[in-house]
Amino acid sequence: MGNPAVFSVASKCFSHMDEAAFAELTAPDVWKGFIDDLCVAIAPRSLYELLSEREVEALKNPPSYGEYDGFCRRHFTGGLPASAMPVESLYRADEVAGRTERGRYGADSARYMEKLIVSLGLTLPPSYKAWPDHLALELDMLAVLQRSGCAEEARSFLSERFGWLADYRQRLLRLDDPHAAFFIALVDVLIDAVASEEADGSSEEGQDRGCDGLPA
Repeated sequence: MGNPAVFSVASKCFSHMDEAAFAELTAPDVWKGFIDDLCVAIAPRSLYELLSEREVEALKNPPSYGEYDGFCRRHFTGGLPASAMPVESLYRADEVAGRTERGRYGADSARYMEKLIVSLGLTLPPSYKAWPDHLALELDMLAVLQRSGCAEEARSFLSERFGWLADYRQRLLRLDDPHAAFFIALVDVLIDAVASEEADGSSEEGQDRGCDGLPA
C-alpha cells in the first residue's frame, strides 16, 4: 500500500535536523527521487495543477540549511509569537471538563499516539515527549505501518490523523516568512497524497492486515 518513502522524507522536513542530515536529505539525487515519488503519489494530478508556481519552485529547490534552520527556530519552537508548531493537538477540538477547547497540547490525539507507539514496541523520542502527535511522528508512523504491510491499520491511520492539515496550512499562510512556501507546498502535497492513499486503500479492503490492529 502506498509509497512510505514519501511520508518518511516529509516527516524529516518538519523536524529540526542538523546540517549534515539536511544536506544528505536535500542532496540533488536524493531530493529528485523524493519529488519523483511525490509525483507518483499525487497522480494523475501534476505538481503544477496542485501548487502555485512559487510553491513548485520552492519544493523543487529546497531552502539552504541556514534558511531552513532559521525557519525551524522561529516557527517550530513553542511559545514564540510566530510559532507554527505542526502538532495535531493544537488544531483539534478536545473535550475538557465538559467544555470544547482548541489550541492546547496533550489532547486526545496526543494520548492516542502515545498509546500506539507503546503498542508497537516503539519508543517516543525524548524531544517529542510534550507533543507525541507532532506531524513528524505521525508521518513517520504512517510510513512504518505501510512498510510493515499493515494495510488496514495504515488506512485507518490515514483517515483519522491528518484532517487537521488544512487548518495547519492556514497557520503557515499567516506567517510573514519568505521560506514558508516550502512548508506550505509540502502540506499541500501531503493533503493530496493522503486523499489519494485513502482512495486507493478503499479498493484493497479485505486483504490480510498482517498486524494486530491499532489501539482503540
